[in-house]
Amino acid sequence: MKKEKNIRVDLYRVKGDAAPFVLVDYMDKDAQEHTGVMMLDSGCMGNILSNEMADSVGPLCKMEEEGTRLYSIAHEVTEAENVNFSFVLGGKQFHEKFCITPKEMPIHIKGMQVVGILGLRFMLKYGIAIDYSDFSCYTSDVTPKTLSISDCDYFFPMEPGLKSYGLPVVAFSQGDKDIVVLADSGATNNMIAEPTIVENNFHCHRTNEKDVMNGITGSVDVEEAIVKFTLSSVTENDVKKISCHSNFYLSPDYIFVPSKDYCNGDIEGLPPIEALIGSPFMARQGWVLDFGAMIIYKGKDVLDLKDAI
Repeated sequence: MKKEKNIRVDLYRVKGDAAPFVLVDYMDKDAQEHTGVMMLDSGCMGNILSNEMADSVGPLCKMEEEGTRLYSIAHEVTEAENVNFSFVLGGKQFHEKFCITPKEMPIHIKGMQVVGILGLRFMLKYGIAIDYSDFSCYTSDVTPKTLSISDCDYFFPMEPGLKSYGLPVVAFSQGDKDIVVLADSGATNNMIAEPTIVENNFHCHRTNEKDVMNGITGSVDVEEAIVKFTLSSVTENDVKKISCHSNFYLSPDYIFVPSKDYCNGDIEGLPPIEALIGSPFMARQGWVLDFGAMIIYKGKDVLDLKDAI
């Protein structure tokens, strides 16, 4: 990582039901400067540029010959064009590969132009940490000398999940059943597969509320339920279970089914990702998704943020 790319910025909006955003500067095709927002989405492998933004910057976007296959939460596959796009984040210039979303994205957030999404590859490339304890985003400076397991109320290594799925995951259980769960900063709600609930007799309270959960390439009909569960946290000597409960949407299918297109190595016997937890839950917990140190953690000195969310 180049020193000059180190950044530290406040998240533009993370409270309530919104995912984390950062302010970025960019130029349009008439060389006029603008400020907009990009979402930080740990559940999206690449960077996404909105259709409207690609049109407005025009020749400043350099088109690439190869496209990208995008997978939606409904497991539909869509081909997207790739471009190279320049922007400024935290006073630093970046020139990165983006794919243009085939579906319309929200145009504005609180009056700010939505430029697109910074995905997992960007976070890994620059060692970015999404810090819900103080609503900031920065280049990670965590090392074993500055943070030990004993300093944390919650600690979970990312590397095994990234090697297997190419996504940041945590371990979630109810009773004696363990499932793999995506830590998805781009999600504004939690989601769990209906088959997981039914086949494992998971206890949940269905609220009878129905909704539609939208993704960048599609949408899926969902039902709401309150689910009690435990999260696995690594300690210096063992693994401890942390009791939680939260609202989840019940989806008709698994969140992510292992595929050779995205997973590294042998996928035989690799279980699907059966649920995801979104930004509101992680913000209430005060988690840090640290893609430099490759851990998800919560420090022991984090204040109770329930009233701030």
